[in-house]
Amino acid sequence: MAFIAWLLLKTLFEPWVSTSATRAALNAPAVLITTPISGTVSAQYAQNGQPIQPGQSIAVVKNTTVARDSLTTLLTQRLELQGHLDDLRSRLQADQRMLDYTDGQYKKYQQASVSQLQSTYESIQAQQDATSAKLEELDAKYARDMALERDGAISASVVEEARAEADAARSEADAMDQNADSVGAGINAAKRGVYVSAGQDSNGQLPQLSQRRADLQNSIKDEEAQADALGTQLANLNQLIDHEQGRVQTLSDYVVKAFSAGTTQEVVAPVGTQVTAGSTLVRATDCNKTDVVAVFPARMASRLNVGTELRVRVNDGARAHDAHITQLLPKATESMQNGFSAPFPYAEDGSVYALAQWDNDRSNATPPTCMPGRSVTASLM
Repeated sequence: MAFIAWLLLKTLFEPWVSTSATRAALNAPAVLITTPISGTVSAQYAQNGQPIQPGQSIAVVKNTTVARDSLTTLLTQRLELQGHLDDLRSRLQADQRMLDYTDGQYKKYQQASVSQLQSTYESIQAQQDATSAKLEELDAKYARDMALERDGAISASVVEEARAEADAARSEADAMDQNADSVGAGINAAKRGVYVSAGQDSNGQLPQLSQRRADLQNSIKDEEAQADALGTQLANLNQLIDHEQGRVQTLSDYVVKAFSAGTTQEVVAPVGTQVTAGSTLVRATDCNKTDVVAVFPARMASRLNVGTELRVRVNDGARAHDAHITQLLPKATESMQNGFSAPFPYAEDGSVYALAQWDNDRSNATPPTCMPGRSVTASLM
């Protein structure tokens, strides 16, 4: 009779007065590491049970069908541009060598011309000295003749003749001064590379060399400007090529990295697996967000609310842990369960799913470690 009474109590009455969940299990969010491109897994760095960190390399997906049209076009443009730049630099070097030769020839002819003009100037200076001495002598003679004429010693015609000779010598001296000034100015101009008369360069070589040198200097200046422009264009093109090569290399051997911390649960795509864009490579568990999934009977729905406190025991003899409900679900869809590391506990029709998080501030025990799928007991406090 006692056994029958205990059995009736456990099966008929206790479920109506019990505050415990019919089923409860530990669970944690699943971390799905997927590939954004299609290809073949050429390297796999994740291992079951090992932790992963954000930014950690998980796998390498090799894709041999990456479009390289843009890279090919850029490389062709660089070859053409490099060819133009090499030709321009060759012309620039040739013009520079020709300018050096022309400049040397010009300096030789200029030195010869200046030396010739200086010799002419020295000769004119000697003639100036002689003319000046002659003029002084004739002026002195004219002065004496005038004194003798006043004394009646000579006639006026003799004085007039002396004056004419002095005036002629003075005109000759003025002409010599002008000629000396002209030659001096010609020397200064020749030193600056300016030739105002054909007499300064009887052969005509200096003007031709000067014009040739000016043409070469202008040509070199234009070629240098073109080379600078082509160099800048080539540098910009190289940057585009480097960027495109990096893009192609990234997509050809794409390194898949973890975006959050967790613990590897399953390597879905080992080395050699053919994958498509969006395929899962590794399933991991975010153990830092471990929580409790409890199934409560329908009769307890009125007592369940967001924030309701629960008492959870992992083992019968272990200390209880405090938790609080964060979400209530009439049923757990497949898409929602895929976001967790372990399947939800079975629930009868009308049961209520309660998702609870650990209440560390009020708990007297440390929450359990990451054990998705482990059965526990949960009850209302």
